Amino acid sequence: MSKNKIQSIRDAFGKALVIEGKKNKKILAVSVDLMGACKLNYFFENFPERFFEVGIAEANAIGIATGLSFEGFRPFVASFGSFISGKNTEIRNSISYNNAPVVIVGTHCGLIGSDGATQSALQDLSIMRSMPYFNVFQPCTPLETKEIIKYVSKTREPTYLRIPRNEIPEFLNKKYKFKIGMPNEIIKGKKKLIISSGAMVYNCLKAIKGLPKSGFGLVNISSIKPLNSKALIKIIKKYKKIITVEDHSILGGLGSIVSEIIAENNLNIQFKKHGIKNGFINSDTPENLEKEYQMDVESLKKIFNQT
Repeated sequence: MSKNKIQSIRDAFGKALVIEGKKNKKILAVSVDLMGACKLNYFFENFPERFFEVGIAEANAIGIATGLSFEGFRPFVASFGSFISGKNTEIRNSISYNNAPVVIVGTHCGLIGSDGATQSALQDLSIMRSMPYFNVFQPCTPLETKEIIKYVSKTREPTYLRIPRNEIPEFLNKKYKFKIGMPNEIIKGKKKLIISSGAMVYNCLKAIKGLPKSGFGLVNISSIKPLNSKALIKIIKKYKKIITVEDHSILGGLGSIVSEIIAENNLNIQFKKHGIKNGFINSDTPENLEKEYQMDVESLKKIFNQT
C-alpha cells in the first residue's frame, strides 16, 4: 500500500472537479448551501462565474441543472446523498425522462457518523440504479475518484456519483485507470471471494491481509451501473463462496446486483450479503458505527472466517 497522505473521498472529488473544470469550460457546479460539506468550495474558489448557489432547495437545483444541461453544459449538482436521492420525482421527470446530461453527486453516504440517521444515505443506490439512462459510480480511493471524475466530465450520460466521508489511504496502483462497467480484481484468491464497493473495499482489504493464508480474493465494483456481467461471471466462476460487503442497505444495493447476476446465469455458488439491514443507523463516531454494524476490520475477519 502507498504511504501517501490520507485523503477523504469527498476532498478528492472536489479537487478533481477543479482539474477537469480547467480543461472543460462547459463544466458547472450547482450547490444547495452545502458548498463546504460537499467540497464544491474548491470549484467556487477557481470558477465563481460557473458556480450556482441555490440555497437549501435540492428540487430546485435539479431543475436548474437540467436547464443548464439543455444549453450544452455539464452541470454537477452536489448534496448529501440522502437528500438528493430523495428528490425522486424531480430526478425521474427532469433528468431521467429527458436523458439530460446532469451529474448528481451524493456525499455523506454510508456510515457517516454524528450527522445522524436522516443524513446518512443508505438507500441511494437502490433508488438511483433504477433510474432509466443513469450511470451509477462509487469510487473506493482518491485516485479512483479522480479517474471517475475525468471519465464523467467527458461523457453526456446522466450520472450518479456516490461519495462517502471516509478518509482512505491510496492502495490502488498509481497506473490505475477507470473502465466503465469493469470489475477490478484487487486480490486473486482461490476459494472465497469478497466483492465490495466504495469505502468498504479498504476495510475488506485490511481484513483479508490480516487473515493468515486465507485464500480470499477481493473485487472492487466501482461501476455499479452499467456492470459488465460477463466480466464479473468470469471472475466468480473461479470461487466456491462469495460475500458482498457494502455500507448500504442489503435491499437493492451491491448484494442485490450480484445475486441477480448469479440467479440469472444459474451459477452454482454459495452466496452471502453483508450490509445494513432494514432500518436506520444510529448517530455515533464512524469507528463505533463500523463496529456496531460489523463493518470494521476485526468484525469482517470473523465474518470471512465463518463463511
